[in-house]
Amino acid sequence: MEQQPMTLNQMMQAYQQLTSDFNTRKIDKASYSAALVRLRAIDEEKRWWSCTPEGGFVWYDGKQWIPGQAPKFNSPSTNPSQPFVQTAPITAGSNQVNALKKNTSSKGWRKITSTPILAILPGAVVGGLWFLFTLARLILSGGRGVDILTPVILTGVPLVLWLLRKPLDKLLIPLQKFQKSFPYAIRLGIAFAVPLLTGFGCSAIFTSGYTAMHFTALISTLFGYIVLRTPRIKNIS
Repeated sequence: MEQQPMTLNQMMQAYQQLTSDFNTRKIDKASYSAALVRLRAIDEEKRWWSCTPEGGFVWYDGKQWIPGQAPKFNSPSTNPSQPFVQTAPITAGSNQVNALKKNTSSKGWRKITSTPILAILPGAVVGGLWFLFTLARLILSGGRGVDILTPVILTGVPLVLWLLRKPLDKLLIPLQKFQKSFPYAIRLGIAFAVPLLTGFGCSAIFTSGYTAMHFTALISTLFGYIVLRTPRIKNIS
C-alpha cells in the first residue's frame, strides 16, 4: 500500500514537535537534523515542501529546492503520483543535510575515540609484524626464538596509558608550556628518533636475546606518550 504524503498542516505540527523536543534536549542535533530532512508535504498544486532548521520553507521545482513562503495549510485535493519518500537532491536548504553529515561523522568519530582502538592499533600492528618476523626467522633459520613480550608491551602499555589518561593528564599539565615551545612536527620527529637511539644503546648492553627490544619498546612507548600527549583539561575533574 502506497504511503500517503503529509499535508502542510501535518508537516508543521511535526516540525513544531521536533523543535520542541530538540529545545528540551529530548533529541540531539543529529537526530533533529535527520528528522527535518525526512519531513515532506504536498500542497494543492502538487508541489513538495519541506522545512529548514531555521524555521523556513523550501519547495521542489523538479530540479532543486528553493526557499519560499508556504501557502495556507490545507490538505491536498488529490493524491500525488509520487510516493512520500523522495530521493531528489537538496540544494536550497542544504544546511540541514550538511549539518546531518557533519554531526553523524563527528558522532561516529567520538564513538571511536571513546574506545582504546586508536591507542592500541599502531602497537598491535607493529607488534604483530615483529612477532611474525621472529616466527618466520625461527622456522627458516632456527633463530633466537619467538618474541612474544615485545608485542605485549607495544599493545599493553598504550592500553594502560589510555585507561589511566585522566590521572596522567593531571601529571602532564606542568609540561604543557614546555611542549608548546616546540612545534608538533619537531616533537613527532623526536618521538621517532628515540626508538633508534634507545635500540642502539640497549643493543650495546644486551647482546643476546630480545631484552634490548623489550627495553626499546617500553621506553619508546612511554617517552612518545609524554612528548606527544596533550592533556585534555576539560576531562579532568
